[in-house]
Amino acid sequence: MKKDVLITVTGLIYTGDGEDEKDYIDVITPGKYYLKEDRHFLVYEEMLEGCDEPIRNFVTIMPDYVKIRKTGIVCSEMEFRTGESRTAFYSTPFGELQMETDTSAVTLAEEEEQIRADIRYVMTVNGVQRNNCFVKILIQSKDSESGFSITGRK
Repeated sequence: MKKDVLITVTGLIYTGDGEDEKDYIDVITPGKYYLKEDRHFLVYEEMLEGCDEPIRNFVTIMPDYVKIRKTGIVCSEMEFRTGESRTAFYSTPFGELQMETDTSAVTLAEEEEQIRADIRYVMTVNGVQRNNCFVKILIQSKDSESGFSITGRK
């Protein structure tokens, strides 16, 4: 895997009882990838709608474990480990939220030029709202000839 990568983060959060009550997360951005001692590390920036300052993301991925740390206008450190519950605080310009995540599965699939991590969890916000959540992180090597490859293969 090359250092320069394309990172795609997609998520689905069920916000109510009905199938129509869901929110989507879609982030596609270039980033940096590092591998050290069987741990995958990502660094990338994203913009929050209506804000001029970027959010800097630091992601650590291992089998059965993902940690996402955000700094900037949004600050948070969330950890996901299969079978574990964790509490985190999510600070935004609009206030702070306490979130508890109960992770049912973290899976990791590695190929030569592509890595995929899937996270399934239930999130409780401020002790009240429970949402089923699914997040996929896809890391693809940069194709030196044409930029980024859609399939992750040259």
